[in-house]
Amino acid sequence: MFCSQLTEDLQKSIFEDFWSKSWQEKKIFVISMIDKVPVQRGKKGHNSRRSNTKFYYLQVNGRKERVCLKTFLATLGIKEWTVRYWLGEGRGDASSNTELTTNLNTTATQDYSTSKKSSVKDYLTLLPKLPSHYCRKTSTKQYLEPLFQSKSQLYNTYVEFASSMSKPVASRKLFCDILDEQNIALFQPKKDACDYCCSYKAGNISEKDYQYHIQLKELARAEKLSDKQSAQRGLLHAVTADLQAVKLCPSLAASALYFKTKLAVHNFTLYNIATGHVTCYWFDETACDLRATTYASFFIDYLTKLLGEDCRDVVIWTDGCTAQNRNSIVSNALLRLAIDKNITITQKYLEKGHTQMEVDSVHSVVERKLKNVEIFLPSQYASITKEARKHPSPYQVFQPDYTFFKDYSLKKYQIYDSIRPGCSAGDDCVVDLRVLKYNPNGTIEFKKHFKDDFCPLPRRPKPISAVVNNVPPLYSSRLPIFESKYQHLQQLKSVIPADWDLFYDNLPFKKK
Repeated sequence: MFCSQLTEDLQKSIFEDFWSKSWQEKKIFVISMIDKVPVQRGKKGHNSRRSNTKFYYLQVNGRKERVCLKTFLATLGIKEWTVRYWLGEGRGDASSNTELTTNLNTTATQDYSTSKKSSVKDYLTLLPKLPSHYCRKTSTKQYLEPLFQSKSQLYNTYVEFASSMSKPVASRKLFCDILDEQNIALFQPKKDACDYCCSYKAGNISEKDYQYHIQLKELARAEKLSDKQSAQRGLLHAVTADLQAVKLCPSLAASALYFKTKLAVHNFTLYNIATGHVTCYWFDETACDLRATTYASFFIDYLTKLLGEDCRDVVIWTDGCTAQNRNSIVSNALLRLAIDKNITITQKYLEKGHTQMEVDSVHSVVERKLKNVEIFLPSQYASITKEARKHPSPYQVFQPDYTFFKDYSLKKYQIYDSIRPGCSAGDDCVVDLRVLKYNPNGTIEFKKHFKDDFCPLPRRPKPISAVVNNVPPLYSSRLPIFESKYQHLQQLKSVIPADWDLFYDNLPFKKK
């Protein structure tokens, strides 16, 4: 046998090749690597149930080499019962079945398997989904609403659903395979786990590249600490800002919610790292959607109030989400404010994967307060947030409606048509920016590294006199939801107090 010549490298190569195949290909491969030879003679006076002898082979450098059963199983990483099942053993008199019976069984098995797949797909189709907020332009992945904490909970709910509908229940593995096939994932709040650091631990990143990444992280941390100390000395205002993970309304422990779409509710939070003062803007999807001008409206409203009390230079720390913080619409709005107030506003971005900020503590406190609390109206999120902290001061909470938001995306409002630090193909992009400085003279400067000197943005700004001063409203009325969501919310009134029915009845809606 070839067992003694089978090195670890050969075994690893065979193993990886085997597990790169589909499940059906694995089955075909195993069957092709086993030869059955009828037993030539049995023991005298002894009736044995064994009708054949098996010879096991592995494909080594294009040749079939015979090995023992133990080596065969260990190399492929499978169990003996799996092999017997694939060979048709352990199913009664499978060896004596005719070819017709085998074909019928195969067809029945395939039909049953198709039914299982259909039951999973039907279940997933019924579950409401959310688009990715942070990569919606580059990803088609859909996320289930944040009702499920794990795949186990999701699968257990599926089992209950399939059983109640008298449908065949798929295995956990088939369920997860279809979940991946349909590009559906569990909704997870944005976390600060770093893909780069995880890749380094897995050995996919060199030590040199990893150390450079850590250096960038430490530089950003040191820069933020310096700004905090300057703010505490009264030299400037230092603010951190972020959007909390989406919330749903209504939110309660009722199985009726699983298959119904619900109202999305958001909280944009700003944290003054010198004073500890916090401002939260809670709004639902009928007030505004998530676009760049939405965040520009929050920044301008907050900073206008802050500078009205004490007009000093401002530093804003955020993550690098381009749709939210690093785009020309937000930049032009901040530049316009810097001109109006005759101050310098600086936007700084933490290193990707290491974006922990003081504002995250607010979201953590709110999440704890919301735990095991039933929510029937969006305004309840605001009420709970107001009571979430006592010291040094309660959180300041606003609930803006559609009249609050301004259209900062208008072309005639843009001083700079782009904030990209490069001009030609292959040059630096917006994601390479680490610092943007908005000067009161109407210019923007940038840094690609915290240690660099400021450089003027390589764009020609419009004359200040050509820019309108009054920004028009973004909406003239509340945003309608889809009629299907409206109908789902109407159906959910059966699990919420009747006192709140009027709110759901007055929601605007439209047909798709």
